[in-house]
This record gives sequence, C-alpha cells and structure tokens, in this order.
Amino acid sequence: MEFNLDKYTDKNILIIGGGTSTLDTKWENIDYDYIWTCNDFFLEERVLKQDIDVFLLGYTTNLTSKVLVDKLKDSTTQVFYEGVHYRGKQNTPQFKEFERNINIPIYSTEFFQVDRESSPAALSGATFRMIATALHSKAKTIYFVGFDGWNRDFSNIHAFTKHRGLKKTDTRRVYEGTPESYRTVFEESYKYFTRLPGYERLQNLGEGFDYNIGTEISRKSFPLDPKVKELIKM
Repeated sequence: MEFNLDKYTDKNILIIGGGTSTLDTKWENIDYDYIWTCNDFFLEERVLKQDIDVFLLGYTTNLTSKVLVDKLKDSTTQVFYEGVHYRGKQNTPQFKEFERNINIPIYSTEFFQVDRESSPAALSGATFRMIATALHSKAKTIYFVGFDGWNRDFSNIHAFTKHRGLKKTDTRRVYEGTPESYRTVFEESYKYFTRLPGYERLQNLGEGFDYNIGTEISRKSFPLDPKVKELIKM
C-alpha cells in the first residue's frame, strides 16, 4: 500500500520517538489530530494509552508482546514496516502469526529514505524518517518529540525501554568529532529537514534539553512557539 498523505491536509501531526524528551514534556497538552510512533512505543504507558494513527515496526520490536497485540487488535492503526530495515523478517512465521493476531493488515513502505553514503542523517533512525515523511504531506503543523540524541556523558534514558545510556551492542560510541558521531548524525538530520519544503511547520518539543542535539538548529530555523513551550512544561 502506498502511504496516503492526503488525510493529513490542514491537520496537526504529533510524531513520538523514543528519545528522552518524550518523558520530559507534557506533549499530551498540545493540539494534535494524529499520532505517529514507532518501535517499542507500547512500553511507555503515556504513549500506549493514546490513539495511534501510524505505527512503524522496528526490526527488534517484540511481536509476541501481548500488550502490543492487544493495543493493535482490530484497531484503525496503520501498521508499516520498511523492507530496507526489516531484512526479511516479514517472511517469518512469527511475523505472520503477529499479523493474524492483530487482525489488521501490515503494509510495506519505504517512507522517506536517505542514502547512508550521502548523509550521516540516515543513521538517526525511524523517527527521522517519519518526520521527513510528514513534511511531504500538507499538514498544518508537525510536532515531534523524542528525536533527541544524547547528552555528552550519555546519561539520559530511552523513553520506551528505559535503558540509560548506550547499550553494549551499540557500535557507535562517540559523541562528536567523527562523521558517524551522534552529534554529527543528529545535526545533519535537523539540517536535512531545513532542505525540505515547508520545514517551518516543524515544532521540536524537545528543544532546550541538553540531550536534544538539534536544539541550536531548530531554534534558528523553526523555533518552538512560546505558547507551546509553556503548555508542555512538566
């Protein structure tokens, strides 16, 4: 199924990623029409209880989770996986059983892909691709939260899994100074947004936190509305 963006015309989209700002802001207080999220959203109660319009499966998402199955079963959520990142998992018995259990279709899509060789932004993950995709819609405002990165000592936590800092399996472990460092990757992601039409519609709800690497760029190019900033204060 081609991802149809027509229904978002003149609507407000809220995109929720796994960065720490999802925990540190009252994003529920803003005026949104649709929520898009990804990966392990169902592990965070505040996100789990929302009506999810778009869910992008991650390769490591636990397809046997009863919480996830119960959330999606017979729902109107649009569930997608990206073939480039899913690496054939859609052909496994486990995936087929998951699709039967939730009783709604799962669609293949490539969302908005960025060539890893052309930009470090390609390493920043599913939330990046959802934000870029939303910019191709005619949505009125595109709020996003949980697209942050790390602070310098890697002490902030993942909003969904609650893991603090880098995992042992993370191969990228450098904060700044290399083409694949976290600072480079997230700064390039935010710069990438500013090269897409209508980027002024973006609102970075994580703006100002020490772990929100894109803050300097978003403050200059699509600053957070002071009224919104006040609304989302914890």
